[in-house]
Amino acid sequence: MRLPMAQVLVLTALGSLGGCPSAGHDDRCADETPRITPSQEHAAAGKEHAATHLLDPGAKSAHVIERAIAILSPTEDHKAKGVATGGTVRFKTSKNSDELQVVADFDHLPPGKHAFHVHVFGDCSSDDGKSAGTHFNFDGSSLHPPSHVDHITGNLGEVEADASGLAHVDIVIKGAYLTGPYSILGRSIIVHEKGNDPDSPPLGDAGSPIACGVIGFAKDES
Repeated sequence: MRLPMAQVLVLTALGSLGGCPSAGHDDRCADETPRITPSQEHAAAGKEHAATHLLDPGAKSAHVIERAIAILSPTEDHKAKGVATGGTVRFKTSKNSDELQVVADFDHLPPGKHAFHVHVFGDCSSDDGKSAGTHFNFDGSSLHPPSHVDHITGNLGEVEADASGLAHVDIVIKGAYLTGPYSILGRSIIVHEKGNDPDSPPLGDAGSPIACGVIGFAKDES
């Protein structure tokens, strides 16, 4: 049967877009392999981490987020003590897709060890920093973690400030991601007044927040 010109044009357009005409018009579509996008190919640590965050979702080619940054400011409670703690925490996807490189620099910290964690909400609006909520769990529920959690959730380790209040750390965190369902983008970083207590999971008993910053997309340095 000869199709009208209008139908021919529609079917041609569908074919050029990678789509298939409706069943019955072309049997080849039954065997056609679905097109896989770069986001669908992005996997890590044995589980799918589809790129739910793309650098420019409107671009012709997908570019998965590889860098993030948080600029920290002191909580009001801490600022009131005359110590204007601040800092920068940078994240970069490691060569191993299930790791993040974390480079952090802080100033005006009280000398000694300070734990810093990813918290579930990207909200540093409250005076005491508690609007950031509880720790973000890298591989499970943050708000309702299982009772058997034996590690400190959202843990980025510790920094140790010198006598002048400066601290620097360059570490790699396993099981943390910038894409996928457990992406840390849009969460927050909290620096605490004390170091971690490894015997107190999942929060680490590190004391009150002294600085807070929201994690956002960072410009690619390449």
